[in-house]
Order: sequence, then structure tokens, then C-alpha cells
Amino acid sequence: MSISDLIATEAAATERNPNAAIKPGSKVTRSHNRAKTLQVRLNAEELDALTLLAEQRGIPVSTLARDFLLSHLTGSDESPKALIAKIRAELDDLATRVA
Repeated sequence: MSISDLIATEAAATERNPNAAIKPGSKVTRSHNRAKTLQVRLNAEELDALTLLAEQRGIPVSTLARDFLLSHLTGSDESPKALIAKIRAELDDLATRVA
């Protein structure tokens, strides 16, 4: 099988099952137009906690940290309705990962 055939086969499989679990060792990336880097210093325990949470969510640590920062900057909605919607979305996400 040529590399072109392999790529075509993998692309077709991805299109057929876009919600498939990400294989171990795969790197998740997000396309974005961000051009600046922020360095943040954490102690070992803080980094371990952040890394564990990112692994549980199946996202890179930097994505989780950016999400936390951006949600704080935007003053995320803390209404009961918004909180229930967030919990529901996280439970749906968890259900797809466990199933």
C-alpha cells in the first residue's frame, strides 16, 4: 500500500467516524490564529493537577490552560441555567469517551 493509499484510507475512516476515540500517542492540535506565547510558572503539584485534568478531558495542557484563562477574561456566565448546561455538556463528552 502506498503512502497516498494509506492517507486516503485513514481520511475515509475518519470521515465515517468523526467521534472515534483518539488513539494513544496522537497529538491533538487546534488551528488558530494565535501568534503570542505566554509563559506561566507552576510548581510541580499545580502542573501535575493541570496535566491530569487535561488528560481526563483528552486535550493538551496548553489548551486547558488557555480555556481557563479565556473563560475568566470573558466573565463566564455563572447563572444556574448556564451551570446546568455546562455540566450537561461535560457529561455528554464523558459519555462519548466511556462508551
